[in-house]
Amino acid sequence: MNQYLSSYSECIVLSLCKEIEYIEKRSKNINSSLKTCHNKSLLKRLKLELYKLNTNRLKILKISKKMFNRNSQDLSIEFLLEITKRSNSYQSI
Repeated sequence: MNQYLSSYSECIVLSLCKEIEYIEKRSKNINSSLKTCHNKSLLKRLKLELYKLNTNRLKILKISKKMFNRNSQDLSIEFLLEITKRSNSYQSI
C-alpha cells in the first residue's frame, strides 16, 4: 500500500512540474507578444490568458506548499515548490 501511495505521489508531482513548465513557456510567449501587439482585442485576450496562467500557478504553489508541509523530506516535492516559486518571474503584465 505504501509503495502505491509513493508512486501516486510521484505522478502528481511530475504532472505539476510539467504544468509549471508549460506555464513558464506560455507566459514568456505571451509577454513577448504583448510587447509587439497593437490590436486591442488581441491584447485583451493575451492579458486574460496570462491572468489565468498566473491563477493556475498560484494554485500549484498552494498545493506544493501543502505537500511540502506534510513531507518536507521528499526532494521531488521540494523541487516542485522551488520551480513554482521561480516561475513567478515570468508572470508580468
